[in-house]
This record gives sequence, C-alpha cells and structure tokens, in this order.
Amino acid sequence: MPAVTTSSERRRSLRNRTLIGGKVIFNQRQSTLDCTIRNLSEDGALLVFPDSVALPELFELYVPVKRESRMVRSRWRDAERIGVSFAAAAKQDDAPVPLDLMQRLRQLEQENTVLKARIVELTEGA
Repeated sequence: MPAVTTSSERRRSLRNRTLIGGKVIFNQRQSTLDCTIRNLSEDGALLVFPDSVALPELFELYVPVKRESRMVRSRWRDAERIGVSFAAAAKQDDAPVPLDLMQRLRQLEQENTVLKARIVELTEGA
C-alpha cells in the first residue's frame, strides 16, 4: 500500500494506509473498545472510532490480525480519531499479554474452580 506523505510530515517514519480492525484495552484490562487502524508505521498509528470516545493518555492497542499488543500514547485527538505513538518497547517480562490469551486464561481458571468443587463434592460423598 502507498505510504502517507505530506509536506508537513513530522513523523520519523512514514505511515502506510491500512484498514485493520483493532481493540483498545484500558482500565486495568477491564474495558475494551473496537477501532479501525487507518494508518500504521514503526512509530505509531491513526485509530478511528465509530463514536467519540474518552480514553486515558496511555493504553494498550491489540491488533488481532497480527496477534500483537503494544502500549500506545495518545498524541492528538479529534471527534472520532486519535493519533498514537508506540510507547518505548517494554522488556519481554513486562510485555502485555494479548487479550485473547487473557480471556482464555480467565475461562480456564473458572473451569478449574468448578472442577475443584466437584472433586471435593465427590470425595466427601464417598
């Protein structure tokens, strides 16, 4: 896809036009919003939302097609668009867990709790 270029370009790297679905994760991973990533570079992205949204300055952006999560910082915003820059790369240990893996982990923990209760029920009844 062609790179976005303008005479007033202030970015360190060019952004490529995209039409990728994304998910914004915030509020200690308790809240999510769907968005469309309209352009993307090594340094940042343009996020478009169906309605005006209120987001914190720093939040996580999950890109399902790339199976990648990045912490981003809001740089500018208007009614339904937010320009973000990628936060400094986190150490591997501090990297955010992808949302789908976190949801699966919660599901398995719930199933584990149910199974433990069933084991207790069966062993006490024996």
